[in-house]
Amino acid sequence: MVFIHSTTSVTQGVDTGLKRSHVDFSRHLSLEARARLPNPIKSIWKVAQVKPGTINMGNGDPHHSLYPICEMNFVVPSIDEHDPVQSWRSGTGEQDVIASFKDEPCTLSLRTAFAYGAGAGLKLVRDTLADLNDRIHSPPNHTVSLSLGNADALTKCFRLLGDPGDSFLCEEFTFSAMTNAALPLGIKWAPIRMDKDGLIPSDLERTLSEWNEATQGKRPHVLYTIPCSQNPTGSTLSLERRQEIYRIAHDWDIVILEDDPYYFLQFDLDVNQSTIQEYGYTRAMADVLPRSFLSMDYDGRVMRLDSFSKIVAPGMRLGWVTSNNFLAEKLDMLTDSSSQHPHGMGQAFIAELFGSEGWGVDGFMKWISSLCSEYQRRRDLFMDVFRQKVASSGFATAEVPKSGMFVWIRINLEHHARFSSSQTPTAPGGPTTNTADLMDELFKKLLDSGLVLMPASTFAIVDRTGRTSASHIGDRVNFFRATFVGTDETIRDGLTIFGRTIEEFFCF
Repeated sequence: MVFIHSTTSVTQGVDTGLKRSHVDFSRHLSLEARARLPNPIKSIWKVAQVKPGTINMGNGDPHHSLYPICEMNFVVPSIDEHDPVQSWRSGTGEQDVIASFKDEPCTLSLRTAFAYGAGAGLKLVRDTLADLNDRIHSPPNHTVSLSLGNADALTKCFRLLGDPGDSFLCEEFTFSAMTNAALPLGIKWAPIRMDKDGLIPSDLERTLSEWNEATQGKRPHVLYTIPCSQNPTGSTLSLERRQEIYRIAHDWDIVILEDDPYYFLQFDLDVNQSTIQEYGYTRAMADVLPRSFLSMDYDGRVMRLDSFSKIVAPGMRLGWVTSNNFLAEKLDMLTDSSSQHPHGMGQAFIAELFGSEGWGVDGFMKWISSLCSEYQRRRDLFMDVFRQKVASSGFATAEVPKSGMFVWIRINLEHHARFSSSQTPTAPGGPTTNTADLMDELFKKLLDSGLVLMPASTFAIVDRTGRTSASHIGDRVNFFRATFVGTDETIRDGLTIFGRTIEEFFCF
């Protein structure tokens, strides 16, 4: 674990009345986490690292002279290009080679990268990401542990915090691959209503205040949320909503799982060129990126999950979790006795990329700035073609996303000739419209036409009654999730098919 010292005032932008003198996070641990003992071999290994030169004859590491590899070279874009992403895509830019060695000097020796290590990951890499965190979020007194990407981190957090019968809070539409992972652990989901701007704080507070432990079980103590480019809706929480959600979490003693893989893909950023020239890209980007829950976490109740999957490559399976020291220690104990530390190749690459012979932190943030511009270009193309080919019919509408990869497309089923609505649900507590049936029909029609869009029903979270708030979620699944990460040709061809097919669906 790496301890991060805040470089900014802890009162900046936050109500100091929210600060607690002490929070007992042990009450949030699952029975499994409370029963888990430290891996005894890893405990001795950690002690052995303290004194340099200690002769270790107790570990089972193969000697580095027997590793069948002595060097790895990574060919990466030159960060000296004005727009490195465009230069890399077009093949017109310069390339750099950064290298990891076993027997020659480099940022992270392969002798270290390929050896057994602690579950939290190698200290040099954690220090690097702690420094990035500090520059972007300035979190007060948090630690960094590595993960095998956010899916790995989230499933471990579920095990760390949840017992059978517990209910966790989440957005009513969310990334179901992750929420499904909690179900075999006996964790149930309490969905919170959303609008075009994301999770609605008042519905979060209503759910907590109206919770009946006699009939619903223990009140939820964990909120799982995707604050930037929420998957699937593409919404990004405003600063005001984040502050209100954090206040509610403080009042009700909620742990926030801040799953934020799209954080570094923001659009319409007003980056100050003078700041870039005087202080560099890191400072300039930090000034305009959204305030994270981590940045306002003075209770220590946020476990933030970051990943390289969306900004480097998904197959890297490398990310980092930032949390308070107590929860980080428990998370590391789980990793030490399960998946073990992340792979050495990925850690070596990140170490060299951020090292003195690679991009460095500021070069990395220049790449992020350029990447934002490219994704914004694709978003703008998508929305332009959508307006021409789809929205012009009046049968579908979409909000312009502020970040990420997704557009949440509303199908205006109220204009369909076969749309029906009743005051009385077809079954007790059930939907009052035929929205789900019509959307299933449209999905199949699109599939037959050669286009796949993700239907909202794939992401809908229902509680034990199938209801959220006052209306059934089945009446609100008239959406598709579309992505604009493909090529320009994919965007144009896909939306042309969509526009043609939706007109056929409504008119014939």
